[in-house]
Amino acid sequence: MPEVVFRGSIGYSFPLYRNLHIELRSGYLYCVLGPNGSGKSTLLKTLSGSIPVFEGSLEKIPTDSASTYLPPDPPELPGMRGGDAALSFLATNEKRLLYGNWRSEQSLERLARYIEEFSSPVDLEKNFNELSTGERMKILLASALASEADFLFLDEPSGHLDVRSRILLYRILKREKGSRLIVLSMHELSEASSACDKGILLGAGNFYGPSDIGSILNEDLLSLAYGARFKKVLIDGKPLLVPYDIL
Repeated sequence: MPEVVFRGSIGYSFPLYRNLHIELRSGYLYCVLGPNGSGKSTLLKTLSGSIPVFEGSLEKIPTDSASTYLPPDPPELPGMRGGDAALSFLATNEKRLLYGNWRSEQSLERLARYIEEFSSPVDLEKNFNELSTGERMKILLASALASEADFLFLDEPSGHLDVRSRILLYRILKREKGSRLIVLSMHELSEASSACDKGILLGAGNFYGPSDIGSILNEDLLSLAYGARFKKVLIDGKPLLVPYDIL
């Protein structure tokens, strides 16, 4: 059962948050919420091992499991076909695109299956840069899922997707959460309410969670984190978070 335990501080040249104790495990879909610049990407990169722990310790169980971090924006890959982009491993100091233990035919079959699940055919023979941003993101999401990594850290995976594709993505992630640990950052609070089980909220120097998503999506906490006023409206028992003013 994949699990992550982190104790310490996160940051780059200086700590963003200190004395954290975070325990995450499979079986739940986790989201990280917060305004721009609050540290969502830094947290995901730290937990995935993409950047060093600023201070403290990071333990992954099992220790030899593969971990994937998917950045929020698909890259420019001139001259590369979509299929080649999906199967390539590319890493830089800031971005890691593909990540996985690939086994040729089996991997291609998994990749095709996940792309098909988005109900939107993507021409993998087409130049990657000629695809729309949303299509490129679907390829990378399908690749991350097809890698069968035990730990998936998805940085704003829905940011470039249309409404239908976002619903399909959450459906896939809900299904996958039983066999792997999945953490995603996002801005859509109401989608977090309907899709996620637990959440972490960052903002204004405060770190809340991980806790049940209902307790994280509290109007007072959200107002402190975002500097805006929110009203919670229930629709079919699910809260819709509506921002209506700034503080």
